[in-house]
Amino acid sequence: MDEVTIRRAVMADLEAVGALLQDLDDLHRGALPWLLRRVDGPPLTDFLEAYVTKHDHAMFLAVAPEGSLAGVLYMFLRQPARAPIVAPTVVAEIDTLVVNGAFRRQHIGTRLVQAALNWASVSGATRTELGVYEFNELARAFWASIGFQTLSRRLVLHSGREKF
Repeated sequence: MDEVTIRRAVMADLEAVGALLQDLDDLHRGALPWLLRRVDGPPLTDFLEAYVTKHDHAMFLAVAPEGSLAGVLYMFLRQPARAPIVAPTVVAEIDTLVVNGAFRRQHIGTRLVQAALNWASVSGATRTELGVYEFNELARAFWASIGFQTLSRRLVLHSGREKF
Protein backbone atom coordinates (compact mmCIF):
# COMPACT_ATOMS: atom_id res chain seq x y z
CA MET A 1 0.00 0.00 0.00
CA ASP A 2 1.39 3.39 -0.97
CA GLU A 3 1.90 6.00 1.70
CA VAL A 4 -0.15 9.17 2.03
CA THR A 5 2.14 12.23 1.91
CA ILE A 6 1.83 15.17 4.31
CA ARG A 7 2.80 18.52 2.80
CA ARG A 8 2.06 22.25 2.98
CA ALA A 9 -0.75 23.50 0.79
CA VAL A 10 -0.30 25.87 -2.15
CA MET A 11 -2.81 28.12 -3.90
CA ALA A 12 -3.58 25.50 -6.53
CA ASP A 13 -4.89 23.18 -3.76
CA LEU A 14 -7.62 25.47 -2.47
CA GLU A 15 -10.43 24.28 -4.74
CA ALA A 16 -9.86 20.67 -3.68
CA VAL A 17 -9.64 21.76 -0.03
CA GLY A 18 -13.00 23.52 -0.39
CA ALA A 19 -14.55 20.34 -1.77
CA LEU A 20 -13.13 18.26 1.10
CA LEU A 21 -14.54 20.70 3.65
CA GLN A 22 -18.11 20.24 2.40
CA ASP A 23 -18.79 17.06 4.43
CA LEU A 24 -17.49 18.67 7.61
CA ASP A 25 -19.43 21.85 6.94
CA ASP A 26 -22.61 19.81 6.29
CA LEU A 27 -22.13 18.02 9.64
CA HIS A 28 -21.70 21.32 11.46
CA ARG A 29 -24.58 23.07 9.69
CA GLY A 30 -26.85 20.10 10.40
CA ALA A 31 -26.12 20.28 14.12
CA LEU A 32 -26.01 24.09 14.38
CA PRO A 33 -28.26 25.56 11.66
CA TRP A 34 -28.89 28.71 13.73
CA LEU A 35 -25.14 29.45 13.73
CA LEU A 36 -23.67 28.23 10.45
CA ARG A 37 -24.51 28.85 6.79
CA ARG A 38 -23.30 27.48 3.47
CA VAL A 39 -20.32 29.31 1.99
CA ASP A 40 -18.45 28.37 -1.18
CA GLY A 41 -16.90 30.00 -4.21
CA PRO A 42 -14.85 33.18 -3.77
CA PRO A 43 -15.78 33.81 -0.10
CA LEU A 44 -14.44 30.37 0.88
CA THR A 45 -11.39 30.58 -1.37
CA ASP A 46 -10.56 34.07 -0.10
CA PHE A 47 -10.79 32.80 3.49
CA LEU A 48 -8.58 29.77 2.80
CA GLU A 49 -6.02 31.82 0.87
CA ALA A 50 -4.65 33.32 4.09
CA TYR A 51 -3.59 29.86 5.24
CA VAL A 52 -1.21 29.49 2.31
CA THR A 53 -0.03 33.10 1.92
CA LYS A 54 0.43 34.53 5.42
CA HIS A 55 3.55 33.69 7.43
CA ASP A 56 1.52 33.24 10.65
CA HIS A 57 -0.94 30.80 9.05
CA ALA A 58 -0.37 27.24 7.82
CA MET A 59 -2.31 24.59 5.94
CA PHE A 60 -1.21 20.96 5.81
CA LEU A 61 -2.55 18.39 3.37
CA ALA A 62 -2.58 14.61 3.40
CA VAL A 63 -2.29 13.62 -0.26
CA ALA A 64 -3.01 10.11 -1.49
CA PRO A 65 -0.62 8.52 -4.03
CA GLU A 66 -3.03 9.22 -6.93
CA GLY A 67 -3.25 12.90 -5.90
CA SER A 68 -6.59 13.08 -4.13
CA LEU A 69 -6.86 14.82 -0.77
CA ALA A 70 -7.08 12.46 2.18
CA GLY A 71 -7.19 15.24 4.76
CA VAL A 72 -6.50 18.86 5.62
CA LEU A 73 -5.58 20.80 8.73
CA TYR A 74 -5.25 24.57 8.89
CA MET A 75 -4.14 26.80 11.72
CA PHE A 76 -2.79 30.21 12.68
CA LEU A 77 -0.76 31.93 15.37
CA ARG A 78 -2.40 34.39 17.74
CA GLN A 79 -1.87 36.25 21.00
CA PRO A 80 -3.90 35.11 24.03
CA ALA A 81 -6.54 37.28 25.70
CA ARG A 82 -5.35 40.79 26.51
CA ALA A 83 -6.39 40.71 30.16
CA PRO A 84 -3.35 41.54 32.29
CA ILE A 85 -3.75 38.32 34.30
CA VAL A 86 -3.11 36.19 31.18
CA ALA A 87 0.58 35.48 30.61
CA PRO A 88 1.77 36.83 27.24
CA THR A 89 2.77 34.17 24.75
CA VAL A 90 2.15 32.95 21.21
CA VAL A 91 -0.66 30.44 20.80
CA ALA A 92 -1.13 28.18 17.79
CA GLU A 93 -4.84 27.78 17.04
CA ILE A 94 -5.97 24.80 14.98
CA ASP A 95 -8.97 26.03 13.02
CA THR A 96 -10.00 22.87 11.17
CA LEU A 97 -9.03 19.23 10.77
CA VAL A 98 -10.91 16.96 8.41
CA VAL A 99 -10.04 13.53 7.02
CA ASN A 100 -11.86 12.13 3.99
CA GLY A 101 -14.09 9.25 5.13
CA ALA A 102 -12.31 6.76 2.86
CA PHE A 103 -9.04 7.45 4.69
CA ARG A 104 -10.18 7.38 8.31
CA ARG A 105 -8.64 5.00 10.84
CA GLN A 106 -5.26 5.18 9.06
CA HIS A 107 -3.62 7.72 11.42
CA ILE A 108 -3.85 10.49 8.84
CA GLY A 109 -5.41 12.92 11.31
CA THR A 110 -2.64 12.18 13.79
CA ARG A 111 0.01 12.76 11.12
CA LEU A 112 -1.55 16.08 10.15
CA VAL A 113 -1.60 17.12 13.80
CA GLN A 114 2.07 16.12 14.19
CA ALA A 115 3.00 18.33 11.22
CA ALA A 116 0.95 21.17 12.70
CA LEU A 117 2.53 20.86 16.14
CA ASN A 118 6.00 20.85 14.59
CA TRP A 119 5.18 24.05 12.67
CA ALA A 120 3.74 25.63 15.82
CA SER A 121 6.88 24.85 17.81
CA VAL A 122 9.24 26.18 15.14
CA SER A 123 7.02 29.28 14.88
CA GLY A 124 7.44 30.05 18.58
CA ALA A 125 4.08 28.90 19.94
CA THR A 126 4.15 27.75 23.55
CA ARG A 127 0.88 25.85 23.27
CA THR A 128 -1.72 24.76 20.74
CA GLU A 129 -5.43 25.25 21.22
CA LEU A 130 -8.55 24.43 19.24
CA GLY A 131 -12.30 24.51 19.53
CA VAL A 132 -14.59 21.51 19.22
CA TYR A 133 -18.36 21.80 19.10
CA GLU A 134 -19.95 19.99 22.02
CA PHE A 135 -22.12 17.76 19.77
CA ASN A 136 -19.05 16.34 17.99
CA GLU A 137 -18.21 13.42 20.25
CA LEU A 138 -15.95 11.73 17.69
CA ALA A 139 -13.80 14.85 17.37
CA ARG A 140 -13.65 15.32 21.13
CA ALA A 141 -12.53 11.70 21.55
CA PHE A 142 -9.87 12.07 18.82
CA TRP A 143 -8.35 15.20 20.37
CA ALA A 144 -8.38 13.63 23.85
CA SER A 145 -6.68 10.49 22.47
CA ILE A 146 -3.67 12.52 21.36
CA GLY A 147 -3.36 14.47 24.59
CA PHE A 148 -5.50 17.60 24.24
CA GLN A 149 -7.36 18.60 27.40
CA THR A 150 -10.37 20.84 27.97
CA LEU A 151 -9.19 24.31 28.94
CA SER A 152 -12.57 26.04 29.17
CA ARG A 153 -16.13 25.84 27.91
CA ARG A 154 -17.93 28.49 25.87
CA LEU A 155 -21.63 28.78 26.68
CA VAL A 156 -24.44 30.41 24.71
CA LEU A 157 -27.81 31.88 25.68
CA HIS A 158 -30.15 32.89 22.89
CA SER A 159 -31.89 36.22 23.42
CA GLY A 160 -35.32 35.87 24.99
CA ARG A 161 -34.56 32.57 26.72
CA GLU A 162 -33.25 33.96 30.00
CA LYS A 163 -34.33 32.00 33.11
CA PHE A 164 -34.07 34.78 35.71
